[in-house]
Amino acid sequence: MVSYARNPHEVENSTRILVAKKDQIGYWLDLGLSPYSSAFAIQERILKARIKERVPSTVILQENFSLFTIGRTGSRSNILASADELQRLGIEVLEVNRGGDITYHGPGQLIVSPLLYLGDIDLNANQYLHRLEDVLINLLSTYGIRTNKKKDYPGVWWNQAKVGGVGIAVKHGYTFHGLSLNVNLDLAPFALINPCGVSQMPVTSLHEICGHEISMKEVKQRLHEILTKVFSRRFRDVSWNELQGVLVSGGT
Repeated sequence: MVSYARNPHEVENSTRILVAKKDQIGYWLDLGLSPYSSAFAIQERILKARIKERVPSTVILQENFSLFTIGRTGSRSNILASADELQRLGIEVLEVNRGGDITYHGPGQLIVSPLLYLGDIDLNANQYLHRLEDVLINLLSTYGIRTNKKKDYPGVWWNQAKVGGVGIAVKHGYTFHGLSLNVNLDLAPFALINPCGVSQMPVTSLHEICGHEISMKEVKQRLHEILTKVFSRRFRDVSWNELQGVLVSGGT
C-alpha cells in the first residue's frame, strides 16, 4: 500500500504534488561552485515549497567559495585569525542556522543538503543525523577507507582526523542543511579556527588519505546510489532553471 503525504484534502489545484512515502521520485539539484548565501537562499526557497508539499524530496549539492560558518552552538571566539587576515585570504564568516559550531567550507568540499520529511523516512531528528553519518561511512568505504563515528562530535573520522561533517536543521518535520565531505579541499584554513570548537582538531580529506586527486563527479555518482538505497528514493537530475519553473507554477 502506498501512503501519501499529510493533508491530502488541502490540495487546491493540480500544481500541488502528492508525495508518496515509498519509491518516491525526487530531485537531484547540483549547484556546482556557488556563493554560500545564494545557494542557501535557493535551499530556503525549496524548503518552503517542501513544507507546502509542492515539490518532492530534493537533494542539493554544492561547493562553496572559502568561508567559515558558525552553527547555532558556535562562537566567533573559535576564529583564531584576525579580521584583517581573513579579509586578505578572502575568507567570509557567516552565522547559520544548522547545528554545531564553526567549520570551514571551500572548493573541493562537497556539501549535500537532503530536504526530506522525517515522517516519510520514519526517523526522528537524532536518528536522521546518525543516518547521514552512516551515509558518509558507506560512501568512504567504496574507496576502501574505513571510518567511524565519535560520540558527541557529529561527523565521521579516519583514525583521529575528521573527514566529513554533519549539521542538520529541521522545520515542521522537514530537514535542511545536511553533510559535508572533504574531497580535494585545501585544509590549510582549518588552522585558523578551532574546528567544531575543538582546539587543534585534526582534519583530513579523501585526497590526503588516498594520495591523489579524487573525481568529484565520481563521488557524486556513488553518493547518488547510496542515498537512493538508504532513503528509498529515486532522484532525477534537475537544473535550477527547471526547478524554478516548478516553484513558480506551484505558487511559491
